[in-house]
Amino acid sequence: MEIIAIILAVALVGLFVYSYRDTNTPPVAESKPAPKVDKNDNGIISKAELNKLTKVQLFELAEKKSVKVKKSGTKAAVVNEIWSQLR
Repeated sequence: MEIIAIILAVALVGLFVYSYRDTNTPPVAESKPAPKVDKNDNGIISKAELNKLTKVQLFELAEKKSVKVKKSGTKAAVVNEIWSQLR
Protein backbone atom coordinates (compact mmCIF):
# COMPACT_ATOMS: atom_id res chain seq x y z
CA MET A 1 0.00 0.00 0.00
CA GLU A 2 2.85 2.37 0.81
CA ILE A 3 4.45 1.70 -2.58
CA ILE A 4 1.26 2.71 -4.39
CA ALA A 5 1.09 5.95 -2.39
CA ILE A 6 4.74 6.73 -3.21
CA ILE A 7 4.22 6.02 -6.91
CA LEU A 8 1.10 8.20 -6.94
CA ALA A 9 2.95 11.05 -5.18
CA VAL A 10 5.87 10.86 -7.65
CA ALA A 11 3.43 10.81 -10.58
CA LEU A 12 1.61 13.89 -9.28
CA VAL A 13 4.86 15.78 -8.73
CA GLY A 14 6.02 14.79 -12.24
CA LEU A 15 2.73 15.96 -13.73
CA PHE A 16 2.97 19.27 -11.87
CA VAL A 17 6.57 19.87 -13.02
CA TYR A 18 5.69 18.97 -16.62
CA SER A 19 2.68 21.32 -16.73
CA TYR A 20 4.61 24.13 -14.99
CA ARG A 21 7.43 23.85 -17.51
CA ASP A 22 5.07 24.18 -20.49
CA THR A 23 3.18 27.20 -19.17
CA ASN A 24 6.22 29.21 -18.09
CA THR A 25 8.24 29.26 -21.30
CA PRO A 26 9.57 32.74 -22.05
CA PRO A 27 8.04 34.51 -25.03
CA VAL A 28 10.02 34.42 -28.24
CA ALA A 29 11.79 37.72 -28.80
CA GLU A 30 11.16 39.20 -32.20
CA SER A 31 14.28 40.38 -33.94
CA LYS A 32 14.52 43.96 -35.11
CA PRO A 33 14.62 44.51 -38.85
CA ALA A 34 18.08 45.23 -40.16
CA PRO A 35 18.74 48.91 -40.75
CA LYS A 36 18.84 50.04 -44.34
CA VAL A 37 22.45 50.04 -45.49
CA ASP A 38 22.28 52.43 -48.45
CA LYS A 39 20.23 55.26 -46.98
CA ASN A 40 20.72 57.71 -49.82
CA ASP A 41 19.89 55.08 -52.49
CA ASN A 42 22.85 55.93 -54.69
CA GLY A 43 24.06 52.33 -54.90
CA ILE A 44 27.25 53.07 -52.99
CA ILE A 45 27.67 51.86 -49.43
CA SER A 46 30.02 54.01 -47.35
CA LYS A 47 32.19 52.86 -44.48
CA ALA A 48 30.14 55.06 -42.14
CA GLU A 49 26.98 53.21 -43.15
CA LEU A 50 28.71 49.86 -42.63
CA ASN A 51 30.01 50.90 -39.20
CA LYS A 52 26.42 51.46 -38.01
CA LEU A 53 25.64 47.75 -38.48
CA THR A 54 26.38 45.05 -35.95
CA LYS A 55 28.88 42.32 -36.77
CA VAL A 56 26.08 39.80 -37.31
CA GLN A 57 24.30 42.20 -39.67
CA LEU A 58 27.57 42.70 -41.55
CA PHE A 59 27.86 38.93 -42.05
CA GLU A 60 24.27 38.81 -43.33
CA LEU A 61 25.00 41.67 -45.74
CA ALA A 62 28.15 39.94 -46.96
CA GLU A 63 26.18 36.77 -47.57
CA LYS A 64 23.50 38.66 -49.53
CA LYS A 65 26.12 40.45 -51.63
CA SER A 66 28.19 37.25 -52.14
CA VAL A 67 31.23 38.73 -50.43
CA LYS A 68 33.74 36.46 -48.69
CA VAL A 69 34.53 37.65 -45.16
CA LYS A 70 36.58 36.12 -42.34
CA LYS A 71 34.27 35.61 -39.37
CA SER A 72 37.17 35.58 -36.93
CA GLY A 73 38.19 39.15 -37.70
CA THR A 74 37.28 42.26 -35.76
CA LYS A 75 34.33 44.39 -36.78
CA ALA A 76 36.67 46.99 -38.31
CA ALA A 77 38.38 44.30 -40.38
CA VAL A 78 35.02 42.95 -41.55
CA VAL A 79 33.87 46.47 -42.51
CA ASN A 80 37.11 47.04 -44.45
CA GLU A 81 36.79 43.70 -46.27
CA ILE A 82 33.16 44.31 -47.28
CA TRP A 83 33.78 47.91 -48.28
CA SER A 84 36.83 47.08 -50.40
CA GLN A 85 35.08 44.21 -52.18
CA LEU A 86 31.93 46.22 -52.92
CA ARG A 87 33.78 49.16 -54.50
